[in-house]
Amino acid sequence: MIMGGVLAALEPVQIASILVKAGMYISVLLAAGSVINLWLLSELDTDASRRLRRLAAWSAVTGILFSALNIPVRAAFFYGGVEGVFDATMLQIAVFSPLGYSVMVDTLGLAAIATVVLNRNWLRPIAYLGVALVAISFTMRGHATNDPRWALSTLLVMHIIAASFWIGGFFPLYDMAGRGNAAAVRTVERFGKAALVMVGLLITAGVVILVILAGDPIAVLTQPWGQFLALKLVVVSVLIGLAGLNKLRLTPALADSGDGTPLRKSIQWEMAAFIMILLITATFTSTVAPDHVG
Repeated sequence: MIMGGVLAALEPVQIASILVKAGMYISVLLAAGSVINLWLLSELDTDASRRLRRLAAWSAVTGILFSALNIPVRAAFFYGGVEGVFDATMLQIAVFSPLGYSVMVDTLGLAAIATVVLNRNWLRPIAYLGVALVAISFTMRGHATNDPRWALSTLLVMHIIAASFWIGGFFPLYDMAGRGNAAAVRTVERFGKAALVMVGLLITAGVVILVILAGDPIAVLTQPWGQFLALKLVVVSVLIGLAGLNKLRLTPALADSGDGTPLRKSIQWEMAAFIMILLITATFTSTVAPDHVG
């Protein structure tokens, strides 16, 4: 079945799963990434830091809600229909499944992240621990539980941290670019330097995970899973292109003119591309699985 056939055959439970997963991915990664960027972007002014802390907290609360919704959706999968949402036995099975344990760890991590809104020095290690727990929670379900588990888990943690950093940087960069001052330029430049490392980790981890799960990356394109992945990689390429434009053209322009409007518009397009990537990811992880090729 090709990718189009998968989409045409979507059932209500799968559609619900896609929406819940997409909401979870966006909110959870945004919460974790906001904390990472609060730590990294020391040039943020008081107002920008306060807004980013609030974004982290609200994203964490939203992430807890979306994470919890995974339980009734999984119960519906087990039951074979939406009636499973109200079936106590199926709900219990979902809670005590790898997904359920993952949601528990994820919720604990998000609750820890939410403490960052209080802006207390002694709470910062708790927020950082929350970021680690969020990343670890992704290794407790899905294909990360396959062999070699330690390798897949390590790679996935790298992938999640890098993705969180990237999505968590959009808001503070957009916020500071509107200032057009020296602090804004230093903030964007610092993010750009860190992004070189993080994007490298993101791509490297993703490619190695693909090879482990699917074997031959070319042959896997014959599967719906591989076709969804190829579509995701196309959007990732657009995202990397926008990031390159920001670093090579728009950041120097901000430093020269103090006008952050072009950079802010590019960041908006980056946001849209990242949301599309997460929606594609939610779609193929809810509908198809990779077969090892080669």
